[in-house]
Amino acid sequence: MNPSDHDLLQRYAQNGSQAAFAELVARHLNLVYSAAQRQVRSSALAEEIAQSVFLDLSRHPAGLKPGTPLVAWLHLVTRRTAIDVIRRESRRQVREQAAMELADMKPTPSVWADVEPLLDEAVETLAPADRSAILLRFFENKSLREVGEVLGTSEEAAQKRVRRAVDQLRTVFLRRGIAVTATGLVTDLSAHAIQTAPAALGTAISSSAALSGAALGHAAVAVTRSLVMTTLQKTVLVTAVAAVVGGGLYETSALFRQRRESQELQQRTDRLLLELRQVQGERDLALRRPPATPRPVAPATARPAAEDSPLEPDAQAWLARVNQLKTLAGQRTDLTIPEMQLLAEQDWFSAARSAGFDNEADIRSALRALRDLAKAKFRPQLSGALHRYVDAHEGLLPADPSQLAPFFDPPIDQAILPRYEMVHTGKLSDAGSDWLLDERSPIDPQRDTRLFISATGGGSTEFGAPRINDVREAVQGFVSANNGQLPTDPAQLLPYFKSPLPPAAQTNLLRTPKDMFRPEELLKPQPAMQAQTR
Repeated sequence: MNPSDHDLLQRYAQNGSQAAFAELVARHLNLVYSAAQRQVRSSALAEEIAQSVFLDLSRHPAGLKPGTPLVAWLHLVTRRTAIDVIRRESRRQVREQAAMELADMKPTPSVWADVEPLLDEAVETLAPADRSAILLRFFENKSLREVGEVLGTSEEAAQKRVRRAVDQLRTVFLRRGIAVTATGLVTDLSAHAIQTAPAALGTAISSSAALSGAALGHAAVAVTRSLVMTTLQKTVLVTAVAAVVGGGLYETSALFRQRRESQELQQRTDRLLLELRQVQGERDLALRRPPATPRPVAPATARPAAEDSPLEPDAQAWLARVNQLKTLAGQRTDLTIPEMQLLAEQDWFSAARSAGFDNEADIRSALRALRDLAKAKFRPQLSGALHRYVDAHEGLLPADPSQLAPFFDPPIDQAILPRYEMVHTGKLSDAGSDWLLDERSPIDPQRDTRLFISATGGGSTEFGAPRINDVREAVQGFVSANNGQLPTDPAQLLPYFKSPLPPAAQTNLLRTPKDMFRPEELLKPQPAMQAQTR
């Protein structure tokens, strides 16, 4: 008989059994990954959220209350972690479903497409026992008998609880304007609630747990959740330390301020987004209903139509801001990039939400936000083309980004690639975690961040920051010239750069906090990115 989740947790908590923890990851990874994917709509972010959730579990294996199914705890922590990621990385996200509705786009014919973004929020509204029943039945694919055993009830009682929970979910969706039958909802949950997580993710998480508190005598964990969430595109948690060094070395106070501003804007608009969604849902539901015979209603109890909602002016104002932003982008071609043609309607709504038009600084910031969104969309396409090129050329990198043009799927505008340059050429296996290519120059030097693709992922940093390749070479030069001694201050590296750093890069390097300056990490052997067709 297979051990229960609680038995495995006990083994891990008491003995540091990696086999027990790996079994837990194998059992529940798909649930965590699927819940994260539905909320953030990004495979890379979903992988990071899954890593963070299981790291929490590895650090506090004894914290689960007796009688609480592990699946319920994992789902709750996944949802909270996803919300935290969305808020802290709001300017990089494209989750504005309410904006899509306001943009007067054609509705999707798939009911699941409407249900999916609201599913986890709806599940969290259920009573604890009903929530556990839904998660066990459809997210864990357990039989009704198994659901009953976990909940301590009979199979018949479990069936009734599941049926009641499905009806409650239907009610939640109907309030949001999504008409779905009980049979249709059960079918969709069975078919779509769980997606298969990337094969390597489970191994990476289990490996990371070995570095975590329980496996090392519950020592202090060096990589905290905030550091895990710093890099959006890292592929395995084992390389998180290198990513943190890069983030700590290059991210400056300006970027932190931008992030805080994005958080504040997100918080101020969350309530408006929810209310707009509710109003739009009520309106859509009303339009779906057949005409009814009018009945007299006393004026004192008459309910105003959705069209008369006081939120309507806000929606119209938001639409006007989107149109104003589009007009501005067409006029200020000096502040636009060809990647902006990749933006979807929800991206324009996301940028317009916090855009200002009162002065030149506001305009530049608004267009900077559009450029950031566009480059975030282009980054996976660029990385995929690079992979395909390497596959087709026996592990060799291109000499120039223009050689990647035939490897984009779908094809891209030829005006995009000249904006980038190769940082590393030759064999991919020799690149380690170095940058492979990045942007040549900024559009707005005071505001732009530089997009880069590295051998272990990709991301963005300030244009004034030195490249990690150059920093690593400078560290190696210092060590060679000082009999193996490591530098203790970023200023010691300045004489060892092959090309003198520009003033902005010097300033950026010297601002690196000494407690974040870990040159020894840059000297570790760096894992090469495996070429694979994307």
